[in-house]
Amino acid sequence: MESKSSPSEAAMESFIAQSPDLHEPALVKPVPGLPTLPDLKADAQARKAQGLPTIDQSAGDIAALNQPMNPDFIEYRETLRPQLVDQYGKPAFPEANGEVHGYPSNYKREYPIGIEKLAKGWGIEKTPFLGLQTVSGRNVLDLVFRGLKANALKQDGTKEPAIILDPMAWSGYKPLAGELGIKLLNGPTVEGHSLSQSEEGFRSSLEMIRDKKLNPAALVTVVPSNPTGLGITKEELIKLATAAAEEKVPLLIDAFYSPLHPEGHKASVHIGELEKELPPEILKYIGIIVGETKVSDSQKKTGSFLWMAPKGHDDLAKSLLQIARKRMQDTNTYPRPDEVLTSIALHEYPDGIHAAMGPRWEALQGARQGIKKVFDELGLPLTIGSSFYGTAALVDPSGESLIRDKEGRPIEGTEETIKALTNDHGIVGAPGLMFRSSPSAGKTVRLTATATPQDIEQLKNVFGEMLEKAVTSS
Repeated sequence: MESKSSPSEAAMESFIAQSPDLHEPALVKPVPGLPTLPDLKADAQARKAQGLPTIDQSAGDIAALNQPMNPDFIEYRETLRPQLVDQYGKPAFPEANGEVHGYPSNYKREYPIGIEKLAKGWGIEKTPFLGLQTVSGRNVLDLVFRGLKANALKQDGTKEPAIILDPMAWSGYKPLAGELGIKLLNGPTVEGHSLSQSEEGFRSSLEMIRDKKLNPAALVTVVPSNPTGLGITKEELIKLATAAAEEKVPLLIDAFYSPLHPEGHKASVHIGELEKELPPEILKYIGIIVGETKVSDSQKKTGSFLWMAPKGHDDLAKSLLQIARKRMQDTNTYPRPDEVLTSIALHEYPDGIHAAMGPRWEALQGARQGIKKVFDELGLPLTIGSSFYGTAALVDPSGESLIRDKEGRPIEGTEETIKALTNDHGIVGAPGLMFRSSPSAGKTVRLTATATPQDIEQLKNVFGEMLEKAVTSS
């Protein structure tokens, strides 16, 4: 395989090639001493409160860019409110302006128009679909995972359900799956695909699942990825969807970061193109979860899912929606009206989501480019793409960890690595073991592109110093 032109990308390809454990599927296992993302965020905030040097790379929060949304978009959103009031009644869309929402007893619990605008915004034109909006990303995953588990057990109730993930995948899947009794498995890296999902990786993962007497409940791919930022081509997504349908395994596309793709969400996930090119027998297995409002507020957002339901091939979609709607009713996790309004406005805004973000989009693009420039200059392995995130391998040219003890020896233990990174270098970042349970992942760290120029300059100084010391001690 030819190396990419970027020094950091070429270094990452070399790191992957020299990491045999990344080339095998890996069951997600507990890692002693591993913190949660909220733990890391709290640690970063505590350090800042104490006046300690801190580069907070714990989690992507759009507010960290210190840039507002386009004020024209805020005004535009409010012009849509009267239209929704006419359709749903004033109590359904109160003029709360960011204050706590008090629902009347007869409030509309769901807003079908939100799902309709969502589907249209994604380019779904002819294929019937089913879906709903709920209060958050974690919540929509809980709803969908419950349906996927039920579907798998209906096919074979004797085996524990398992879900196949990308080679490195968001750590939030673990607690959700654990509570539901679902096993998780990270797929392997495949030559030419870096750390993204592939048809070959899916088939290899499926073989391991069956060898372990598990029941394949779903294939989940995050596009673009958290933690790597990588995407997937239309051609590869078609191959992936086709292979999953052949095996009767539902394909769930986690597209929460798709609005951050430089060419827009449609170019990131290609749902409209899949609709045109795939037959109903394959489309019926494809679903997508989204949360466009993450671009306006990382903490206050909708979580929505759409499942393709071609005529005569809608049994899976109906089953998933029935279970999701029942769970949403039981937990009273209906979407908040102002966030539904924001979701609709982002799809309706004439100039698109990036224009709606305005200065915030420009700052995010600048941060991505700034981080990449730092790693290109240092020649350190990095993959960073179209989400909030990138993944770096903190290794010297020989593949040894850059994180060293006072005697210059590479540190390997999870807790020791995190403490050294934080206490010695002031970096509070998410270790790679959060995203994959294999040794090489322990040498990686997730970086967030929701960073200021000052943060990026500090990263350059810290990583440059770490590399210099590592090379000198070697």
